[in-house]
Parts: sequence; C-alpha cells; structure tokens
Amino acid sequence: MIRHVEIDPLALHALITSQQIRYGGNQHLKIYGTLKCASGKRMNKQNRVFFKDEAEAVAQGYRPCGHCLRQAYRVWRAERQS
Repeated sequence: MIRHVEIDPLALHALITSQQIRYGGNQHLKIYGTLKCASGKRMNKQNRVFFKDEAEAVAQGYRPCGHCLRQAYRVWRAERQS
C-alpha cells in the first residue's frame, strides 16, 4: 500500500503507467476501486492510498467500491449478510 501524500507525483505516474498500481482506496473508509472511478477522484489526497491489485487491498481490510466495482461489491455485501 502506498499513501498518496508519501510519493512523488512523477514516481506515482510511472507506477500507474507501468501498471504496478491498478487500484486506489480511501484509507479512512476502507474502500478500494479503480483509478478511473468518479468517487475516487473526488477523494481527499490525504485519505488516498494505492494498491497493486485487488488481493492487496482485500488483505489490508478494504472493501470494493459500490460504483466502479459493482459486482465485487455485491459479492462482498452478500458474504457480510450471511
């Protein structure tokens, strides 16, 4: 997990371009989603973190975004309700 405020913008761009970072998350809400998600783009920079894949986000205790990862969110929610 990489915190947005702890990485240089050029280094961040290089990691995204090389697809070493594929997901972003909200550190306080514990939600992760795609980098193109409108909800994630509105997020405060101090709350934003980045992950290389979904497995890393889930291992850190994050849940899928209900907007950009709708199917994964539905599965997550169904698991929590059972």
